[in-house]
Amino acid sequence: MENMSNGYQLGEGTVIRFQGADRCRVLNNLCTQDLRKLADGQAFETFITDGKGRTFGHGIAMSVEGEVFFVSVPDQGTKLVPHFDRYIIREDAVLTDVSCDYQFWLFQDRSTAARAFAIAIQDLPIQGGVTSVDFDGHSIVLVYAPWIGPDSVLGFLPASCTDHVISERLGGRWIESEMVQRSAWELDRIHAFWPWYGIDMDDRNLPQELDRNSTAISFNKGCYLGQETIARLDMLGKVQKKLVKLVIDSNECPMAHAAIQADEKEVGTICSVAVDATTGRCVALAYVKRSHFASGQILSVNGHAATVI
Repeated sequence: MENMSNGYQLGEGTVIRFQGADRCRVLNNLCTQDLRKLADGQAFETFITDGKGRTFGHGIAMSVEGEVFFVSVPDQGTKLVPHFDRYIIREDAVLTDVSCDYQFWLFQDRSTAARAFAIAIQDLPIQGGVTSVDFDGHSIVLVYAPWIGPDSVLGFLPASCTDHVISERLGGRWIESEMVQRSAWELDRIHAFWPWYGIDMDDRNLPQELDRNSTAISFNKGCYLGQETIARLDMLGKVQKKLVKLVIDSNECPMAHAAIQADEKEVGTICSVAVDATTGRCVALAYVKRSHFASGQILSVNGHAATVI
């Protein structure tokens, strides 16, 4: 998979700041990841859950320079801040939606981010890490974010920051691409198997249906909102559908929500899809029923063979 662009100027996402002595405790009580001892410089993928254990949000929780942030797809602040605030009783915690204060850049790998900010590659965060660097008189947050690959980095620049220097350093190898309109990097996101809240999941899904147990769910952290449902499903091990990656033998993308079939019966639904120009085939993220989500299964979408990867 070749991509001539390795830097994307994304615009505004969701950034929620947690302050106060109990900032980690509050976030920990409402998510699937163990954040009880979240240390400065650490970042974890996590699901935000509701009382029924369903996915109320999904993103990255991180601690940098003494503050805790939750970062997600655009336009989630008005939904998540009241949800978090509802469960603050006596805890010392203050939540603020600071999304409009930042602009996002997404870098294909650490070497690209290092070039963009003129820093040593060893100063960039590795898996599970976040750091801040000085850039043009501003403090820039850089966090490990496997959105488009195993080494991709997400950068948060103050909205007031002039980013033409980054553009110049990357030359022509960057694209202005909003987070909402992801056509320039949607293929990479699908290949990287990073689900997008509002497209590949919503508050009807259980976290285990996203097949990210090892990266986003702690099964020994203790009680949190919705934990009973998630623990019971883990014990029974019987998720009835699961998000999978499909390779479709066609260069014509099926519509979102298109049916996936096996033996003329519907067994799944397409979520995200993009054409891989290097292979002439489509790749997709899709939900497939338990009876057919094993790797190697051959299914059908619009009459074309679709292989579960």
